[in-house]
Amino acid sequence: MSLVNPAPLPQTKLGRYRTLSPRAGVHVSPLQLGAMSIGDKWHNLGMGSMNKESSFKLLDAYFDAGVSRIIDLFTLIAVLTLLCFTG
Repeated sequence: MSLVNPAPLPQTKLGRYRTLSPRAGVHVSPLQLGAMSIGDKWHNLGMGSMNKESSFKLLDAYFDAGVSRIIDLFTLIAVLTLLCFTG
């Protein structure tokens, strides 16, 4: 009997982490979410915008794919918008 149950298998192959560095024990997913598009701070520069509802749809799809470790926050502007949306 184990005290810790194994994690469930991911729904897609994107959730299966690959070994990036066997010597360092680093495992990564083939999918990374770029969060620059979250929010509307880049709209003035012609780089699009995403409201809160669309942002959560994107994050939900990312997590539903079985990936949860890598979100590229890009700049402080994107970070602040993401923090405002997620609390």
